[in-house]
Amino acid sequence: MITILGSTGTIGKNTLSVLKNSEKRGQIFALSANKNIRLLFLQIKVFNPKYAVIMDESDAIKLIDLCKKNSINTKILFGKKSLSFVSSHKKCTCLLSAIVGGAALQPTYDAVKSGKKILLANKESLIMSGKLLLTAAKKSGATLIPVDSEHNAVLQILSSFGVSYNNQTRKYIHNKVKMITLTASGGPFLNFTKKKLEKVTPEQAINHPTWKMGKKISVDSASMMNKGLEVIEAAILFGLKPKQIDVLIHPQSIVHALVKFTDGSVISHMSPHDMRIAISYALSWPERSDISIPDLKKFDLEKLTFQTIKPNQFECLDLCLKALKIGDNAPTILNAANEIAVEKFLQNKIKFIDIPVIIDKALRSIPITKCSTIKSILACDQHTRDYIRNFINIKWK
Repeated sequence: MITILGSTGTIGKNTLSVLKNSEKRGQIFALSANKNIRLLFLQIKVFNPKYAVIMDESDAIKLIDLCKKNSINTKILFGKKSLSFVSSHKKCTCLLSAIVGGAALQPTYDAVKSGKKILLANKESLIMSGKLLLTAAKKSGATLIPVDSEHNAVLQILSSFGVSYNNQTRKYIHNKVKMITLTASGGPFLNFTKKKLEKVTPEQAINHPTWKMGKKISVDSASMMNKGLEVIEAAILFGLKPKQIDVLIHPQSIVHALVKFTDGSVISHMSPHDMRIAISYALSWPERSDISIPDLKKFDLEKLTFQTIKPNQFECLDLCLKALKIGDNAPTILNAANEIAVEKFLQNKIKFIDIPVIIDKALRSIPITKCSTIKSILACDQHTRDYIRNFINIKWK
């Protein structure tokens, strides 16, 4: 039985699209949304989950009323504790963590402790908790399968060699893999000058050239923060050192990752830029399922281009690499500061170029400490958010 956290978001909707046309259609245990009552109700009607979770009690009351009027038996819950309840429930065997941002950490961690198969579309959970999540997974027997197209591509490359995804994978990587390269489209502002970046709007930032994504992740892609977060995720997930991870600009978004082996071979993963491919593989791993996706055509491969990243070209990417090297709670600080900065940018309270300034302020101002529990990580996350909100309110009155 599958629980989908963030079912009304882009990843959640794509996952339900894959499940709708598979034998697992009737295996939805729970769905969750932040505030999109209308879409969540439509999903409930189609998939008939045992539970559905919405964040606010007032929204839950409206959803309960809709279900009663339509004779739907789905139990409606609300609040953060309800997310943990459906994620760790014994009847839930698989969790898709697709909530945006740090809000996914606690329910994802609870699912990991319960030994679930975790489809990780929320990279922030791993970035914030680091080895804590992996340690809990090793203890409980949980499996973490990345849904991000780049990390999923690395997994597919390694799996093609018959390497199972567990400690054996990490041992194989340490012995045989020299480098992995994650690709990035570069976003809508790839060739913008700093003067042009000063004038970009939220509407421009969320207009990604190749992928259809939510607002927050689209802004992250435009700033290259998303790619920086993916570098941190790859380092934790695959047990790599920062120097073993490279980023290459690839505007066509067809090559998703490359793995360089110790014998000099480089193997890449290519596919259309459709998230259903990574989702389908994660759902059926270690097998593959047939899904209806248009094939790559010859003309898709005729003009593939790649660009190396210049020094200091992307401030947010540099800040991610800095946080990764610092370690401890630095990635948590980085992520929390970015989430607040993006929120304020989307509200037109700050400029796009202010985002890295705010993140850098957080990394320089908040003490670096070792957070050894989820409670301490969440406390650091909240402290950073409060600090940055206050900083923005003072500096950008």
